[in-house]
Amino acid sequence: MKKIILSLIALTVSTFSFAEKISIAVNPGEVYKKRAPQMALWVEDADGTFVETLYVTKKAAANKWIGKPKEGRPESLPDWYKAKGQNPAEKIAKEDLDATTSATPKKGIVIEKELELEKNRTYVFKCQVNQSFDYNDFYTKENSGVDGQPAVLYSGELIPDGTEKEIMLELKDAAANITTADKILGNIFVAIKQSLK
Repeated sequence: MKKIILSLIALTVSTFSFAEKISIAVNPGEVYKKRAPQMALWVEDADGTFVETLYVTKKAAANKWIGKPKEGRPESLPDWYKAKGQNPAEKIAKEDLDATTSATPKKGIVIEKELELEKNRTYVFKCQVNQSFDYNDFYTKENSGVDGQPAVLYSGELIPDGTEKEIMLELKDAAANITTADKILGNIFVAIKQSLK
């Protein structure tokens, strides 16, 4: 009986959630300043279940586009809209809007957040970015609407274990024929700075 109780205690401790201090640095790429990009940063678990939005540009979150299409702009950040279950034609809830949004920063962004994460569980940090009017010979104004080249997605896995650690997000499955969309961002680092027990 004692062994069973000790095993249950060990299991509980190993899966206990802690508030982690997360730091994210998004550094501009060579075409970042060409046109203010739309961007979202969020966390999912290993099964693809949405956990939390860490940052999203205000236009995408509030559906405040020039000309404001009735259906919003789902092509601007398609993976974030899908992961969050967000209707791109509607703005996100005011409390989320205030906590996670800003205009596009001119020099990249640094985000510091406290996030409840389960120890020894795999989390996937994702960042999606897109620039309007990002045309090239393949993605033209005639065949690709406002956006031109499609949004690109970066991701990386992180497993909280009580220690400080850092990952760099990697570009994932970019569409063919992009020439500048993958140069909007230079690099994205996510770090667990400390466990706030």
